[in-house]
Amino acid sequence: MLKNLLMICLMAAAIPATAQDSSRTKQLNLTSEQQTKLKDINQSFFKDAQQVRKDTTLSPADKKSKMQALSNAREAKVKSVLTPDQTAKWQQQHTAMKHKMADMHQKNMHRSDSTRGKKALASLKLSDDQTAKMQAIHKDFKSKVKAIRQDSTAAKQDQLAKLKALHQEKDAQVKSVLSADQYQQYQAMANEKGKHHKHGHHKGAKKDFNKDDKAADSTAK
Repeated sequence: MLKNLLMICLMAAAIPATAQDSSRTKQLNLTSEQQTKLKDINQSFFKDAQQVRKDTTLSPADKKSKMQALSNAREAKVKSVLTPDQTAKWQQQHTAMKHKMADMHQKNMHRSDSTRGKKALASLKLSDDQTAKMQAIHKDFKSKVKAIRQDSTAAKQDQLAKLKALHQEKDAQVKSVLSADQYQQYQAMANEKGKHHKHGHHKGAKKDFNKDDKAADSTAK
């Protein structure tokens, strides 16, 4: 989470980071004086952010708090340099960049989880029939999770209840496909993976190897 916040803040700070950022600079119609001031603001932010990242005496929570404070302070300084019209355009660019970086981070996490999931399942030495059934279970699970998450009419508690029931349903299906030894190994690896994702999740949460399981677990909490 901290690495994600740092990356988003640093990338968003690049709008416009330098006078050479021609496309965004033209959109804001910055003066030479404004470009210089923004460049100084961003360089100071980058320097302070890197110091926070490298400070081994800070806890992850403290780093996150300091990064957020730096980002807020930088935003206030930027707004003091821009006109109201420029500020509105800058905020649009700033928000768009943050969303873009968040999406990129999420996709990278999904790819990483998917790769680890395939390796983990491969270690179970599934038969062709088991592999086909497990793939069908994951595909069906993914489709149902998507439907639940996209249902804007459902209350949050109802979504959580449905996701919890969906996980229980999937676990029962997986158990019916695997042998007793395979299922025991499957659970052991899921629990081990859960330890690596304990930050930001409640203890005892069921973790799986499929990227959609992880997303649903996060929502279900």
